[in-house]
Amino acid sequence: MKSWASSKNTGSPITDRNPHESRYWRWLLPSQRTNPMTQTPTDGSAHPRRVPVVDEAPALSNVGWSSEMVGQTLEALFVYLGEDGPHILHPIHAETLRLGWRPDQQPGEIVVGAARRYGLEPILVHSTSWRFEDARVVLTYVAAVEAPTELNEHLADEPVTRSELARGDALGPPVEIRVSQVIEHAFRHLSWLVKDDHAVHDALPDWVTFLADYEPEPFRAFGAPPA
Repeated sequence: MKSWASSKNTGSPITDRNPHESRYWRWLLPSQRTNPMTQTPTDGSAHPRRVPVVDEAPALSNVGWSSEMVGQTLEALFVYLGEDGPHILHPIHAETLRLGWRPDQQPGEIVVGAARRYGLEPILVHSTSWRFEDARVVLTYVAAVEAPTELNEHLADEPVTRSELARGDALGPPVEIRVSQVIEHAFRHLSWLVKDDHAVHDALPDWVTFLADYEPEPFRAFGAPPA
């Protein structure tokens, strides 16, 4: 739904869109239109040009790219524990959130910042696995967050169900790795950490009983599919 700055239909539309805000249109009256080359009003008046004010949020991450190098990507699994069990929050357009990662950035800090951008409050962020996918290394971070009181319009909320782990052989990784299997392993990893790491145990007191149903597993490297 659009909100309108003017009910007049004699102006020219300019669209200012912020991906984290609602869309709106602003209409410029004839005297406010400008020549794009001279930046002067097209009607010959001295009326100053009114520039739309947009408070754009900065990009979550910015990285260089080359087809001749192996890229590195962060995958953030936003999960929370509800009354009916675990849930995952992901972008409405993708199964998981993928973030660029520069060498001078701490990956955990990127994930924490992304969670807060979506209005989520992280209580634990921890790397749980990596895999080689589409010519890039994907490092997965699970981010346990507080159950949101209001869901961000750019996120989808889905319950998490159990899944068999993706397993390869002694010399190679699984042929296929589904997101549900990555989440399954993330919870198994947390099940191990709540028993082995006091900081994790203290951060997830409400998760201990739930995680007891998962077989503990350490950090898992899925690697690259066999040629």
